[in-house]
Amino acid sequence: MSENYYDLIVIGGGSGGHAAAQRAGNGGLKVALVDGSEELGGLCILKGCMPSKTLIETADRARAMREAGEFAIAPHEPDVDIDALRARTQRLVGGFQEWREKSMRSGTYELVRGFAKFTGPNEILVSHGVGTMMADHFVVASGSEIFVPEIEGLSDTPYWTSDEVVELPSLPESVAVLGTGAIGMECAHLLEGLGAKVTVIARSTVLGEFDRDISEAMVAISRDREIEVLEQTSITKVSHEGGEFILICNGETRKFKALVVATGRKPLTDQLDLEKASVVTAKGRIVIDAGCRTSQPHIYAVGDCASPLPVVHLAVIQGEAAAKNILNKDCEARWEEDQTMLGIFTDPEVVKVGLSKSEAEERGIECVEAKYDFMDQGKGEIKDARHCFVKLLAAKKDGRILGGAAIGPEVVDSSHVIQMALHQEMTVAELLDVPFYHPTLIEIWTYVAEDLLDELSRE
Repeated sequence: MSENYYDLIVIGGGSGGHAAAQRAGNGGLKVALVDGSEELGGLCILKGCMPSKTLIETADRARAMREAGEFAIAPHEPDVDIDALRARTQRLVGGFQEWREKSMRSGTYELVRGFAKFTGPNEILVSHGVGTMMADHFVVASGSEIFVPEIEGLSDTPYWTSDEVVELPSLPESVAVLGTGAIGMECAHLLEGLGAKVTVIARSTVLGEFDRDISEAMVAISRDREIEVLEQTSITKVSHEGGEFILICNGETRKFKALVVATGRKPLTDQLDLEKASVVTAKGRIVIDAGCRTSQPHIYAVGDCASPLPVVHLAVIQGEAAAKNILNKDCEARWEEDQTMLGIFTDPEVVKVGLSKSEAEERGIECVEAKYDFMDQGKGEIKDARHCFVKLLAAKKDGRILGGAAIGPEVVDSSHVIQMALHQEMTVAELLDVPFYHPTLIEIWTYVAEDLLDELSRE
């Protein structure tokens, strides 16, 4: 067998690709991971989760100082040391990156530096002088790239994307954030927390991937903090003069010191020449089944290039599932779309686990939903969690939990109890059999479960 022939080649060294290569290598396969990015580590470590959450932690603490009056403490405007914050972020990210790079270079797979593109169903060509590599199986984990909409004049201005935000070049006096999904709202709350005057601009509604009541709560909370929220607003032209961005919004002229374009990401697949391997895509996204197989059964895809929900933990689950299926053809490891989880680290946090009511009804599932406000719960009232609530959804037929959603303090952490309930296929009654400590924020899920059980008994 050729030296350049492998049992498995993984394309892309982010969280999903690393998980697939490591699992397959640990299983005894000859594995190569091909990654041509300038720095190893992947999006989460370098430009996503880790730097953004480091900055958000400081923003939340600064905001708490300004809002301390509710808790009988004299509020004051904190003096954020941007240089020190930038240094702390770089130090932490550097540590995360060092750990990942070490595991990639000393793992059970061969790390190959270069960009890959398919030349056939079992063959790729790798740049940087590597040449042709062949394999029985492939896992594509090429990730995603920032999507920037076409707006007149935008490309000629020094706008920021999330990549620049996490580097925190400066703290602008005023900033417009274009985009109101997870990235846009995290950027907005981050910059507001650090002391900027923020305007959020949405073509439709805020947090459109969530139910309308969560969107409305986020708008109310943002406006309470004097974040300006403009829904149903389009930017038709952007220019930059005299250190200011000039935006034409619904025909009105608005001026800001900075502009953040946070309109999401798109699958990074164009450079792979997937058509030469007969791999089917839909709007750039690789089509996969529950076992992460593409239209070619020996080629798998995981993470942002294929997943309908581009989040790290799902990429890892998919990477490990793909490797398990390659190691054992009778394994049938799967990723469960109905059990996906999306968390947003605004203040307060937002989360969705499993199905929403509309999604369940689209699948023909008769269901019942209940909602409970944090201000009707002891710890929630102590936290002053205004506008915040949790929701829980169950099947009418057997009371099995189908999903949950929330906006409130620490709900991304606490919603893991609902993730566990989904994974174990628990009913509402079985969830209520689990003891919860009082007073805690997480016990609000038992309060809404009690209401949901009452609703089910009346059906």
